[in-house]
Amino acid sequence: MGVSCDYGRPSRTQLNNLMATSILTKFGQERSATDYAVMSKESMAWLRDKIQDLRNVSSIPRNISSEAFRQDKRFMLGKMYCFFYDPKGKDDLPYYDKFPMVIALEKYPDGFLGLNLHYLPYRYRVAFLTKLMDFATLNQYNDVMRIKVSYDILSASKRLREFRPCLKRYLTSHIRSKILAIEPHEFEVASFLPLQQFKGAKPKEVWEQSVEQIRNS
Repeated sequence: MGVSCDYGRPSRTQLNNLMATSILTKFGQERSATDYAVMSKESMAWLRDKIQDLRNVSSIPRNISSEAFRQDKRFMLGKMYCFFYDPKGKDDLPYYDKFPMVIALEKYPDGFLGLNLHYLPYRYRVAFLTKLMDFATLNQYNDVMRIKVSYDILSASKRLREFRPCLKRYLTSHIRSKILAIEPHEFEVASFLPLQQFKGAKPKEVWEQSVEQIRNS
């Protein structure tokens, strides 16, 4: 006699959980399971292969913003965040990023200063992030890793001149979503994902101007 196996339909909660898992989370978990060294050639090749197969990339930021665990209640300098943004005076800007990926540098009463890595082409982005990891510190009490670099350090170093096109001022009143934390083990994946949402120019145009600014600095 045959055995009938009826696993039933997934619950609404299960479906929501499946839908809420972003590519950033998925790739971050898969990357952590490999033996590749961080920022190694093998790791870069693995990521390029994964990202080449992506479809519907425009939905990735929304999927990331739906992950409740990313909603960091305590904003900290040196951590990496992403969020939806509608800049003040946007009509006067040549272009801007609607979904910045920012390492926070300085905090102000009305917002903060940060490095939006989206303004760098992927090769420059990975190289700059690798350099910034030299400033990473780990709090032994809460396992929180932060990149402790300041504007003064950046501006005084020719080695870190990639910071110039990335340096942006963000107003809290113009943030249009929760501020979403990117975990340290996801930095590498996040730097490769096409999360930028430039308004006013195509990514290639933005990156060409950024590279020119770096070379002239």
